Amino acid sequence: MESIAPHVPQVRDSVCAILRIIKETKHRGKKQPPLVQFKLGFAGTAWCIVSNKYLVTAHHIFNGLGKQRAAADSFYAFTVPGNGPDAYEFPVIGFPVEDPSVDLAVIEIGASSTPGQQISPVAVTFARPPDGAPVLTYGFPAAVVGKADVAPDGKYLGGQFFLKGHANEGIVAGQYDGGNGTWHFEFNIGWHHGESGGPVVQLEPLAVFAVMQHYRNIQTPHGVHPGPHIGRSLDAIKAQLTNLGAVII
Repeated sequence: MESIAPHVPQVRDSVCAILRIIKETKHRGKKQPPLVQFKLGFAGTAWCIVSNKYLVTAHHIFNGLGKQRAAADSFYAFTVPGNGPDAYEFPVIGFPVEDPSVDLAVIEIGASSTPGQQISPVAVTFARPPDGAPVLTYGFPAAVVGKADVAPDGKYLGGQFFLKGHANEGIVAGQYDGGNGTWHFEFNIGWHHGESGGPVVQLEPLAVFAVMQHYRNIQTPHGVHPGPHIGRSLDAIKAQLTNLGAVII
């Protein structure tokens, strides 16, 4: 099988970890002002289709599978160039595509608080690689947040965590019509919590054709267990990606 090694650096430059900041408001009676608290956690992975602007991810990282995003929550995309010692945040400022029915979304990011930081795009394809085709995945296993500072308005101010990207390789193990006009791919690749939304990349030509999403439940003598890992074809949001300016090959 073709080596993924030459392709990992290019894909890595496109991929981000997504931090979710959950705002919780507790009402304490008429004589007490509401208590506002924030919870932080790395919820998933996203990847760039338009330089420094649009990222694709799985919708369920916002608030769980099939649920609408909570309007009070805020999100940040983090890059870790070369898996080095520094991470750089980009605020999520918009949600141009949100489709829980196919578990796909596009987010818009603003400029990083660190001048000069860039996120490079990777091409997309709506073609369907055949069973057995080699693929590359890249995601960010969810980091443990040791410390974080959040402003009263929910703005991220800084934190301490160990955040590193994770490449993997395998093949298209199966594919089929998932119903409602969507196409599902299964892979002989596992992924970790936090990698949902990361790209599944064909190698020749290099392009993303699906995102890491979930798994198919299977029946075993010991009950129902997670089975093959599944991604959905990007043709489910073909029109939106085209309109947003994605590079399509």
